[in-house]
Amino acid sequence: MDVLQRERLLKFGAVPFTTDVIAGELGDYSAVLAKIAALVDEGSLVRIKRGLYCLSPRISGRDLDLRVIANALYSPSYVSFETALSMYGLIPERVDETMSACAKRAKRYATPLGAFSYRTVPGNWFPIGIRTLNTGEGGFLIASPEKALGDLLLSRSNLRISSPDSLRSFLADDIRFDFDAFGSPDKAVLKEMAECGHKPLLMKALERMFS
Repeated sequence: MDVLQRERLLKFGAVPFTTDVIAGELGDYSAVLAKIAALVDEGSLVRIKRGLYCLSPRISGRDLDLRVIANALYSPSYVSFETALSMYGLIPERVDETMSACAKRAKRYATPLGAFSYRTVPGNWFPIGIRTLNTGEGGFLIASPEKALGDLLLSRSNLRISSPDSLRSFLADDIRFDFDAFGSPDKAVLKEMAECGHKPLLMKALERMFS
């Protein structure tokens, strides 16, 4: 890679970008797609999926944030489930797959950067309790701790719990949930989930458990 190419590509930092965006930087080349393919082959670009790329950390000198990439890979979506719960220190397990919630059909991507999975949640449930976090590598949408827990419970299709005591036992035994680390939950988010109409008895038990 020549110096001019490197300077153009360094503009992207560690944020994913599309073919159209990089073509705007490499537009003086007669065969932009061939040039992109060559940059992937030499390891300067990482092809996340068709039409979506990121600059190799070897070139940028910056680590890639998988949560930022998760948002860009399949949209609209937000990071949630065990990935968010682990990030918040609410479960002890290390999570190898970046898990997100989406309003479209479920998806899973195996990429050079790791696995990304997307579970479908109802449309009126989707916007509850989402926050934006900004890092040095860009911003991303993520579930609040309350919403991530709600998403996990919603995704368990065979879970039939309607009492706070039973739910507390399940969380302690099944996912080893750290109640002390949860602190003072956002009761507005818990209330909104309880009133959303999805698994109402379970979500009401969740709300009552922290009331």
